[in-house]
Amino acid sequence: MEDGFFDSTRWQAMLDREGMPASRASIGLLRRADFAARRGTLLVWRCDATGCHADLREYSGQYGDDVAVLLVADADALAPLREGGWAVLPSMIRRGRLSPYILKTMGELEAAGLAEFVEDLELAVPRH
Repeated sequence: MEDGFFDSTRWQAMLDREGMPASRASIGLLRRADFAARRGTLLVWRCDATGCHADLREYSGQYGDDVAVLLVADADALAPLREGGWAVLPSMIRRGRLSPYILKTMGELEAAGLAEFVEDLELAVPRH
């Protein structure tokens, strides 16, 4: 069954509806199977002067220097995330359906404009 991961149009609709923190850094989404295999496709949410974008890129164990937060999701968590947007992230994390990885220090997150987003995930981030 297709989980809709590759449907950039539907992810873009979520970004258009939800918005994204104004940030120089990106948020990545990876399916758990691709994360475990260290190969697959990474969905990247990013903002630039033209707005917010949902882009797909090849993943081979490297996320890219622009990705500050990586979300690794169960396949059955993708549709609720697309439909519920940012508001469902904390509960999905608590239930283990989505695993967040913070790839930057708190200072880097603050400089990039993502510190509040990370705090909204209800995560404790160590200060380096």
